[in-house]
Amino acid sequence: MIYSYCKHCKTESPGDTCQACGKRATAAAQRNVWSASFLPLTDSRAWKAILLTLCGMVALAFLVLIGLDALLMGSSGASRALQGNLPALIFSILPLGLLIAFLFLYLQGKEILVYVLDPRGAHLQTWHEPSRKKSWARLQTADASRDVPNQAGSMMHLSQERHMLWQDVQQVQYKPHQSLILLYHTPRCAPMALRLPQAEYEAAAAYVGKYCKGK
Repeated sequence: MIYSYCKHCKTESPGDTCQACGKRATAAAQRNVWSASFLPLTDSRAWKAILLTLCGMVALAFLVLIGLDALLMGSSGASRALQGNLPALIFSILPLGLLIAFLFLYLQGKEILVYVLDPRGAHLQTWHEPSRKKSWARLQTADASRDVPNQAGSMMHLSQERHMLWQDVQQVQYKPHQSLILLYHTPRCAPMALRLPQAEYEAAAAYVGKYCKGK
């Protein structure tokens, strides 16, 4: 949702007009704010990265095994390296790694993602229920100083913050059918994902497009 700040009244109002004085805010005084619920276990991009990493580890282990055997035992070593139980043990990296990844993502539980788009860039806060288990599953320490009460009176833990300035954005991908906008600092690599409720997509896409023309 668009919010605007009125310097004259020193108040923030929903929409692009100050509710106190009725003056329309400039673009520089407007920001787009929304939140989305997200389950890391269902993140297809994370699973794709995990699978590619595990396949790379298996391939690298086979190359090292064949190379060492060929180096130590000559040309016949490479064929002997593929016999016995060692290849099956190397292949077990794949299902074992997927199982461990599933457990870590499952233990992370649900996240609340809070996004802010302003004239400087895109900003993201990730929140979840305070829990040592949920923090450890994210490879983080359970820092109680990051627990904050929400409007409902319950506590939420600030897991991480991420910021991307508009001038640092190299590429933008719009995925309206997935209610997703991807901002890339490095093209095709490690994007900042803006996950949106469908009702918020059009306004957020217009806001991003205003600062990322041609990207």
